[in-house]
Amino acid sequence: MNNRSKIVRETVRRFIHLPNLTIARYLINEYGDLFDNNLDTARTAVRTVRGRKGDKMRDEVVDKSLYLTDKDKVKIPQTWAKTREPYKLNAGSWLVLSDVHIPYHRELPIETAVSYGQSQKVTGILINGDLFDDAAVGFWPTAKKDFNKELEACIDFLDFLRQEFPTQEIVFKPGNHEYRLPRIFVNKMPELCETPLAAMETVIGFEERKIEFLDYYQIVKAGELPIIHGHEVRFLDRSVSPARGLYRKTKTYSACSHCHQTSEWTTRDINGLLITTWSFGALCDLNPDYNPYGNDWCWGVGLINVDKNGDFEVENKRILPNGKLR
Repeated sequence: MNNRSKIVRETVRRFIHLPNLTIARYLINEYGDLFDNNLDTARTAVRTVRGRKGDKMRDEVVDKSLYLTDKDKVKIPQTWAKTREPYKLNAGSWLVLSDVHIPYHRELPIETAVSYGQSQKVTGILINGDLFDDAAVGFWPTAKKDFNKELEACIDFLDFLRQEFPTQEIVFKPGNHEYRLPRIFVNKMPELCETPLAAMETVIGFEERKIEFLDYYQIVKAGELPIIHGHEVRFLDRSVSPARGLYRKTKTYSACSHCHQTSEWTTRDINGLLITTWSFGALCDLNPDYNPYGNDWCWGVGLINVDKNGDFEVENKRILPNGKLR
């Protein structure tokens, strides 16, 4: 059975309650090239499968299981669900940079974070989401929208980071702001969603810069420590602290960014195991126009030491307004 015959049979089986012409129109819409975009050709194929082309043709059809009097066996449909494997960081010392929101970044905390990583002789850099603000394609109204200039600033920052850490691994886990670009495609130009030239990887040139760009919802594992950006869990409770809210969602030790706040939460389970969660501070403007006052944001940077056996150690540092670490 050729591919066209199989498609016709499956379509007739699904829509057996519909008239031949209606099914033929569906086939032209979905698989027009297989029928030379000819409606009569498609309808003839449907009538053949249904045994509606006269007694002689009916007798010549070998597989009569889709005649209107018969039922075909139905299989479980193939899932569209994605399988995401965690990305495992190599053993070593990792500097965690979060929520830079270029071009609304601040130079002072970035300089402090970079100097801290260099002093600790880190072996890798984890960019844990929202490096780009993508304000030009965001929800919030802004007086200045220039996507190309934002893009140039982001590329310049990545080149600066590679300059300061020439041999270290750089892993980029995208956050909700990075997703603003593909979301535009999904909402307004779905045909561009899978176009290679429109993908973030191509636009930025991560491969050429030796930067590993991860899936938009992929978990990072630093040894046994799961790391997310933070938007992946819905309604993260910050009423006490983001770290406590993260624990209530993950129920295990974990770390996130996204909340622009340095916090730590430790609890003990019924077996006496100590469980700690962390949220990392930001490196962006702490008083943006859409939230200028009254927020509890702070600058911060993380350091995670990962052993080959999966053990990990987290140092979660605040960066004070004068640029000092605390």
